[in-house]
Amino acid sequence: MKTMFAFVFVANVALAPSMLAQPQLEEGKHLLKQGKTGEAIALFRRVVTTSPKNAEGWYWLGEAYQKASRLDSAEIAGSKAISLDEEFPDAYALVANVALAKNDLKRAHSTLMMGLAEKKNRNNEKLLVSLAHVLLAADSLDRAVVVFTQAREANPENPTVYEGLGDAYSKQGLGIVAIPQYEKAIDLDSARSGVQYKLAKEFMKERRYNDAARIYQKVIQLDSTNESALYELGKLYFAAKQYGNAGKYLQTYVRRFSTAQDAWGMYMESLYATRQFAEALPAAQRVLQNDPKSVKALRILAASEAELQHYPQAIDAFSKLEKLDTLKVEDLRRWSKAYLETKRDSLAVLKMEEILRLDPNQSDLYSDAGAIYMRLRKWDRAATMFERRFTQDTSAVSAYVNYALCNMQLEKYGVARDALILVTIKRPTYPQGHLFLARCYVRMDSLLLGIKEYGHFAEMVAGDEAKFSKGDVGESYGLVGLGHLLDKKYPQAVEMLKKSFKYRDDNPQTHLWCGQAYALSGNKDEAIKEYRVSLKLDPKNKDAKKGLELLGVVDD
Repeated sequence: MKTMFAFVFVANVALAPSMLAQPQLEEGKHLLKQGKTGEAIALFRRVVTTSPKNAEGWYWLGEAYQKASRLDSAEIAGSKAISLDEEFPDAYALVANVALAKNDLKRAHSTLMMGLAEKKNRNNEKLLVSLAHVLLAADSLDRAVVVFTQAREANPENPTVYEGLGDAYSKQGLGIVAIPQYEKAIDLDSARSGVQYKLAKEFMKERRYNDAARIYQKVIQLDSTNESALYELGKLYFAAKQYGNAGKYLQTYVRRFSTAQDAWGMYMESLYATRQFAEALPAAQRVLQNDPKSVKALRILAASEAELQHYPQAIDAFSKLEKLDTLKVEDLRRWSKAYLETKRDSLAVLKMEEILRLDPNQSDLYSDAGAIYMRLRKWDRAATMFERRFTQDTSAVSAYVNYALCNMQLEKYGVARDALILVTIKRPTYPQGHLFLARCYVRMDSLLLGIKEYGHFAEMVAGDEAKFSKGDVGESYGLVGLGHLLDKKYPQAVEMLKKSFKYRDDNPQTHLWCGQAYALSGNKDEAIKEYRVSLKLDPKNKDAKKGLELLGVVDD
């Protein structure tokens, strides 16, 4: 009985280290998967201290060291594992991978060949994959393809093998062959964002841009912090002039990698192209911080300030831009508007003139410039602008009208008349055309022709008088009333003159005419009233005084 107990006791003592090591190894692997590398290293070190001949413990300690980028320690641990178990394929792969990381390709190659020389390891998938990667690094591409193919035969379900084949073909410039290899690797493991990125790059090389964009999006879905994918996708959309999509991805990129100046430039342009001026403005300022003489950034800054109605800032930015580059038509348009909005008409019109010198076909600007010259009372220059406008576009009726009004100010009534006759022909339903023509005739002493045009205006506005200027309506009814007076149609004259008073009651002349109409129709009392109103409005009106005298009324 004692002997049996003694045997059991001795057996338990012999098994204790390995029995203790296995749970610790599993725990260490778990820590390593969680990224707790320091804790894993400490645990694995306890394992090899307790069981110094435990090859697996040394191997996993080497793996942990490698993850911690402690390559020398990883190599020592891996070599110790090999010395304890010469057929341990994972240990050979570890030492070779460490050598590869150190760019010691000779050491990596010899280690793997030693591992594969072991009969048990001749078709070991892990060693073959590692050897293929070493050959790949050494640019032995054909040999790498052969070894990757051997690894694929050993395990057709290993995505790393297909990725490696894709890498080898890619380095050979055989993108059309690399693509299906990467796609197979993704089919086997769709979570491999690195392979997705490589596939996207191959699509780019093959100019399959839609496919590239699709894969870059998948990369970002798998890894939203993937710097290269964000940049390449944004750049791809930018090159395709899909500025909305470009801005979306570049925004994420520049927020995370704020020092990337080329990305800031594309982001800025994408925002501007999609008229996101509020966002384009700070982006342009960011670019200018790094490059104060960036013409593109300064142009976008100036344009954004103008579009955001920051007119003084826009004027300042365009002034700086002008010193660095020749301004474009759109620059000058925005600069001109900024001057207009800040009540600097004379400067605004100079910018318009510059635009017209660059592009005489900007026909709408002739009218804008003409309007400014009218405000500045530069009638001759204004007339020239309006003439150029309707010369380019004969349907521009408003240009004919303004041209005529300018010529009336210049007392070129014949020119004005001809233009206004054209207006009434081109747009017969335009009431003001007849009104302006009427005034022109009156100034030319063609009173009867003027009264006729006033009549056309009055007929066209009848019933809709509220839509027109009271002064214009009152004026037209007054002159129509005068026409009836001259034709000795006194009741009709009084009727029209009374209508005139409803819209304009401060004109002494219309009250005089009304007084005359009443007097000639025998209505003395009403005539006296109208003459007196005329005198009140114009005490020096000799005709009103004479009218009263003829009626036997002498006022003090």
